[in-house]
Amino acid sequence: DVYVPFIERSLALLRRGGRLGFIVPNKLLKLDYGKRLRERFAGERLVEELIDFGDAQVFEGATNYTCILVLDTGGQEELAYRRVRGDAGDVRSALVNVPAVEAQRFSIGGLGAGPWVLTTGDEARLLRTAAEGVTRLDEVTEQIFQGLITSADPIYIVEDRGRRGARQVVYSRASGTEGELEPDLLHPLASGGDVDRHAFLPLPDLLLFPYQRGEDGAMRLVTEDELAELPLTRAYLREHEDALRGREGGKMDRAGWHGYVYPKSLGAHDRPKLGVAATVKRLEIAADPAGAVYFHNVRVNGILLEEEGPTIWTLLALLNSRLLDYVFRRGAAEHQNGHFAANKQFIVPLTIKLPADPAELDRLGERLNDRAARIAAERRGFLDWLAGAVGGRLGDLSGSTVLRAYDEHTVAELLAVLHRNASRTRATGSRAFHEELDREHGESLDRLAPLRADLVRDERNADELVYDLYGLDAGQRELVESEYELR
Repeated sequence: DVYVPFIERSLALLRRGGRLGFIVPNKLLKLDYGKRLRERFAGERLVEELIDFGDAQVFEGATNYTCILVLDTGGQEELAYRRVRGDAGDVRSALVNVPAVEAQRFSIGGLGAGPWVLTTGDEARLLRTAAEGVTRLDEVTEQIFQGLITSADPIYIVEDRGRRGARQVVYSRASGTEGELEPDLLHPLASGGDVDRHAFLPLPDLLLFPYQRGEDGAMRLVTEDELAELPLTRAYLREHEDALRGREGGKMDRAGWHGYVYPKSLGAHDRPKLGVAATVKRLEIAADPAGAVYFHNVRVNGILLEEEGPTIWTLLALLNSRLLDYVFRRGAAEHQNGHFAANKQFIVPLTIKLPADPAELDRLGERLNDRAARIAAERRGFLDWLAGAVGGRLGDLSGSTVLRAYDEHTVAELLAVLHRNASRTRATGSRAFHEELDREHGESLDRLAPLRADLVRDERNADELVYDLYGLDAGQRELVESEYELR
């Protein structure tokens, strides 16, 4: 982000009435690090024109999200804003289309230091309605936190391969082998792709978390004497002791070498919370009411609930609603292929309005979590059966994404994938296997159908409650709904 001081220095070099044009990332309009620059732009009315290319990639061979920023030190009452899109991903069309895009004009003095959400007409009126009488998300929650950073993921993150008696069977990428560990310090781990609306998808990995709560309630690193009571875990960590001590140039070559380099938010993960995927096409919030799931690095952010604030179910229903997603995507930084950044700075300002009587929204949020969790469990059950039937890890097979999305594909399509992997599977060409796959697939789809029907109905009911709560009129509701029909 070195372009920020370049802009500041360039402004200092300009005389009164001087003009400056730069191609810069369009995230400058919304990210926290641009706050003071936006404040100066607005206070001194410096911006003459903005041409925003959104997620169109105008520089071949590099992923950039760009805008053209034109500044005028003589001052401007209004800025001209153009949002330009490429046709079907055609880079050149985005540039050719610039003159054809009518400029929208905004009073620059009123924009301020916050994110610049440059909208007009019905869209702007909808956003104003959604912002009336609301509270920011960070004001009704205890903490919005980042996932855990181990600085040695291949060691601390292991693949869950089931239980063998009292022991956990895992596959370690660092060791390159399957082995057994005591389950005491292992916890299900969610990465970005594991977060779905309402509930987490089946979690394939476990996190080795060498911390426990002390008598004061704070998390502390387990001692090496305590590790002696877990001989398999101790042996595993000692197998990788040199690598753990050598992290970040030997920073961990000391007592406590088996801990994380950056032990932040350690005590947040075993509490009831919500999980937010960091890069999304729409807001995806999953509930962890039991505090069983731990979150991975920047890929998942967590939301802890206030003791006296809204319940986990009310917030779940609100944050997964179409309206809140509509608002979110106007204020979030764009990524390629229709994705948006959902890290802390973009979810903190979400507009939360709580109902006087939350009972119905609370009930819907709990039902949504239940149905989504049951769908995830059913899908995991089928995939576990399939992995056992073919005698290997599905993730190791070519075309595994089709197998994981088995409920969106026919049996013939699944068999085609398995046939391509015949040398790595067993018994998949037999008639008996085909018949068993057809039966298991059909029965799973039969179990999923009513759960999905319930989920869709409850989501629609929750959306209507949220529209009522925020006071949207019929036209504003139609505006939100029409966008989802297009998407």
